Amino acid sequence: MDPEDMLAEHGSAFDRLADVSSSSDIFSRQFGTELAKWEFAFLQRFSERLRGQRFLYRGFVRHTRDTSLILLTPSPWLLEGEFVFFERGQNMPDDGAYVEVTGKRVAAPSVLQHSQTVLRAITAESCQELSIDISSQIAPPLSLAELSRMLFERVGMAEASKRVFARLFVSSPPYQTAVGGLTTGIQAIASTAEVHRFLSFIRRVLPPTMRNRKISVQDVRGIRVPTPRMFRIDIGSLPKSRLERICVERRDPSGFREVSVGTMTEPETAALPDIPLALASEDFWIETGNPAELQLPILKSAITYQLLTPVVSQRSIDTGTKHVLSRLEALQESFGLGESALARGKVLDADSLGRPMSALKIARSTARASWSDKVTASEIKQSWDRVVEPALKEFIEIAEVKRKSEEDWGKGSRIDKFNTKVLKAIRQLDAGKQGDLGPTLDEIAQEAGVERYVAAENLTRMKDSGVLYEPRPGHYRLV
Repeated sequence: MDPEDMLAEHGSAFDRLADVSSSSDIFSRQFGTELAKWEFAFLQRFSERLRGQRFLYRGFVRHTRDTSLILLTPSPWLLEGEFVFFERGQNMPDDGAYVEVTGKRVAAPSVLQHSQTVLRAITAESCQELSIDISSQIAPPLSLAELSRMLFERVGMAEASKRVFARLFVSSPPYQTAVGGLTTGIQAIASTAEVHRFLSFIRRVLPPTMRNRKISVQDVRGIRVPTPRMFRIDIGSLPKSRLERICVERRDPSGFREVSVGTMTEPETAALPDIPLALASEDFWIETGNPAELQLPILKSAITYQLLTPVVSQRSIDTGTKHVLSRLEALQESFGLGESALARGKVLDADSLGRPMSALKIARSTARASWSDKVTASEIKQSWDRVVEPALKEFIEIAEVKRKSEEDWGKGSRIDKFNTKVLKAIRQLDAGKQGDLGPTLDEIAQEAGVERYVAAENLTRMKDSGVLYEPRPGHYRLV
């Protein structure tokens, strides 16, 4: 290969998100391939020597536990850079601001006085906040489809459900006083153990700091610096009180800006998340893989998405909300649900912070994933029509099948052994009338939308488990 071609392919201008593996945590990544391309660009213009002993630094402000020092970093997602010393009476810039500082290198007086330790710092002779549109200067991260393929190469699950979980890493910006992020819950007819393996896999893709609910403090050359509370992902089985804070009150007790949640739910928590998913046994499987191989490329995309805050007008939100409310009322009628289903925190949740907010979050997450800085009313409607409502319909249907099955056969019954489509079909077709022969094999296969042999195998398994019987050969009724 020509040297120039090699440089073009592997040089600093090329950002291979998918082929670098590292176990570094988010704020302790080393310079080089562990940085996203945009971080490397900021690093290149981080420092500049002026005349003599005067230097210019451009970076992001991190407040420290020393009230006279800030840490200036090349990226909001790094805790390594240069300390800047401020005299008493000087105004400190806000935490997270992007600033330009000029000054000379000195030994930080406060550190030298208290610990007799020499800490190099820059005197803040001048400090000016810079306005910068980061998103217009960087290349888009992985698309939603690419992110989903990378994450779930070894997972068998409906594509729509994969895209939902991929959006957890894309997240969604805060709206007004509501915390950003996305929440999804799993109501499983699939094996609970398999679902826990799936959630464990996703959790291990995350660097430790990103899944930490507590505020952590890192030691940077002897100075204690709190890690920024920008974005975290909570994966696992969460108690109802914590889910209600995030999903109903739209608050994060830990004070993070964006919080995405993927959780295994119980009947009392199943309706709380933005998108409740129902995983059926015939659609779900997971192979053993090494999540650490995905940690760095996924991380670099996740933090890049955070740089974009798609804007949406109040008019678009109002139009989208009206659409969602009309669809919620239609769902209530079609499933024969009571008025309480529309209440706050219930399955339909018609409150402005409920399902309408869920549709808005999905629309802004989708905009981020396509690297678009604006969300329209039609996109809010599409987020409801294509993502939230189909998931909600399937969830309600399968939740009802599960509830009825547990009523008939006991709470500990292994309904994950049965094909959900076949189970739903026979429940739909069996009229329950005394003396009725029940639906035929062909009728069940047609209703379930599966091959005849698939229906036959599952009906035999259900018969052997004692949950149905054949009043006449080829006719089936539930016990």
